[in-house]
Amino acid sequence: MDNPALPAAQRSGDQHSGDQVVLTQDATGPAERLALVTERLRELLFTGEDFDAIYAHILAAPGKRVRARLVLDCAGLLPEATDTAAPLRDAVDLACAMEMLHESSLVHDDICDGSLLRRDAPSVAAEFGVRISARAGFHLAGAAMNVVARVIDDNPEVFARVGQAPGVTYADRLSDLSYGQLIETLPPSVDELALRRHYELVAAAKTGTLFRLSCSYGGTAGGVDLDRLRALMDYADGLALAFQIMDDVRDVEGGPELGKDAGGDLQRRVPTWPVIEWLGIRPGAREMWLDPTTSGDTLQADLIASGATKLAREVALDATEKATRALDVFPSSPARDDLRELLHQVISR
Repeated sequence: MDNPALPAAQRSGDQHSGDQVVLTQDATGPAERLALVTERLRELLFTGEDFDAIYAHILAAPGKRVRARLVLDCAGLLPEATDTAAPLRDAVDLACAMEMLHESSLVHDDICDGSLLRRDAPSVAAEFGVRISARAGFHLAGAAMNVVARVIDDNPEVFARVGQAPGVTYADRLSDLSYGQLIETLPPSVDELALRRHYELVAAAKTGTLFRLSCSYGGTAGGVDLDRLRALMDYADGLALAFQIMDDVRDVEGGPELGKDAGGDLQRRVPTWPVIEWLGIRPGAREMWLDPTTSGDTLQADLIASGATKLAREVALDATEKATRALDVFPSSPARDDLRELLHQVISR
């Protein structure tokens, strides 16, 4: 079905690598494929309307495109599945949609947290104000789902199995993103076991939802069967837990690549994984945590000295090892290698 909202080159199939180009690993390397995402995002977002300035601001400080990378790698795990895979241009569009959903969530996340910085630049809310930023975030999410719907509509046979595999996440679970944001602000009492369970639930919702969506839509676009789609969900969950824990470690320790002020979660008394480890090993930590007069700087210094960030890193490493094993069901390929490399990068960053 032709969509007049898309550029003519995209509708005709000439965009990127030509008509009916199947996503195979010899088509382009990871860097080249991500470059296609950057190019296509500009085409999808810049419409000459209300939010162009905001989208230019977002694209001027891009993230690492982890979700796009997941889509394109998962779509390339079975290079021989040419008869059941979507064209490269549609896999790229799905990758763009996941990035758009991610950026939308960041806009609203910064509004909720009152964050002034994002990736070493003013947050969208700080630059444009809360009201228009909230509208732009909703617009961005809606535009992303329009892209997903168009890709599914153009590839009915490839996506005929969507929703047929229990345990495989598709867009019907997108609301888990906001659920995760909500429950993050409602932690249980300061009990180590309860906090660990709460943290895992938040990480699976806030971070894991888009990772699972990226893997499910990417894998489906690449012709991955239902059983191995479930393996990709295990991979996504392990990646999400490690990713969130390492984000929390960096929030405590700081560093040149943080892109925002260190210690923000401590100031807001968010029980991140390093905090949970600290509460478990440091006598008197509970009292310090509950005392409103204890500054974030004091908490930060004490937490690092206790060795809690080291323990958190060990948990993240264990999660990546489990995620690596989940990929064993796939044959050796550059895509599988890149998914494993991503796990390594998450731990080593």
